[in-house]
Amino acid sequence: MPSADSATQQPNTNTAPTRMGLHNACWTRAILFFMQWLPAWVFTLLTYPFAAVAYLLAVNQREALRANLGALIPGKGSSSLAGYRVFVQFALTYLDRLWHLHFGDEIDWQIIGSQEFGSLQQHTGGALIFTVHSGNYDIGASLFARKFTRPVHTVRVPEASESLQKLRKEELCAEERREPNLHVHYNEPGGHLGMKLCRLLMEGEIVCVQGDRVMGDVARARASIDGVTYEIPRGPLVLAEVTGVPCYSVFLTRRGRLAYTIEICQPFHEGGTKLKADAIAGEWLPVMHQFLLRHWDQWFVFEPLVTREAK
Repeated sequence: MPSADSATQQPNTNTAPTRMGLHNACWTRAILFFMQWLPAWVFTLLTYPFAAVAYLLAVNQREALRANLGALIPGKGSSSLAGYRVFVQFALTYLDRLWHLHFGDEIDWQIIGSQEFGSLQQHTGGALIFTVHSGNYDIGASLFARKFTRPVHTVRVPEASESLQKLRKEELCAEERREPNLHVHYNEPGGHLGMKLCRLLMEGEIVCVQGDRVMGDVARARASIDGVTYEIPRGPLVLAEVTGVPCYSVFLTRRGRLAYTIEICQPFHEGGTKLKADAIAGEWLPVMHQFLLRHWDQWFVFEPLVTREAK
């Protein structure tokens, strides 16, 4: 049986970003400073030219994104306009996050699947919630924790720079104080987080994981559908295999400024029987794939993870 700790292998973050690189917290702090004085519509308007600059400068991320979209939606996804749309959505979502976490602006939520949400609330054992990098993971977790009557455990990887990691921890510690049901766990080197998550699930807790993004040395699984092959993280699949808990999918999409939709689906894996990780991947992949086809412009993954079979 695979080790549960392989569920959260740590990406390699040994390469230090430059002092004023894109991952430095100075840019976020500068935005927060001007947010105190400028109206929201100004920031929204400025998002478009700033996203264009970022799109030109972030060469590796841009080309990986275009490769992913080109495989996902041939003939359209690899265009510069499609990639730019993703950068714009990412920037707008990031601004929403700052308005919500730092200035207390409320989110307008629309929930699809209230019956499934109720079933998950009433489930007496542990459960895994699979999601992808769309909408905003942090504010989505806050909503879930607020509506849920049980603790919700979320998993994050450390940020790409020490300064940004410090800022994130400050933000999320404050959010945990506001939402006592929210518990954030960092997948840090030597932390044995996989064993901890396994124990939480066996004790009947709810754990949220991201089932789409592979970074650094994270263990990978390859799965294909409709001629498209994804590389997805193996860790969440191993957790599902080892614990035998049911697996739900929850997706977040942005509708407008501070307006989001949460889509909660029936469990794609009922649990109870300990399927192998590869079999669980075969159940998760169609759910994720269909969502990405509908909302490709809100899939914020900037590493090459998708390929398409040549005809």
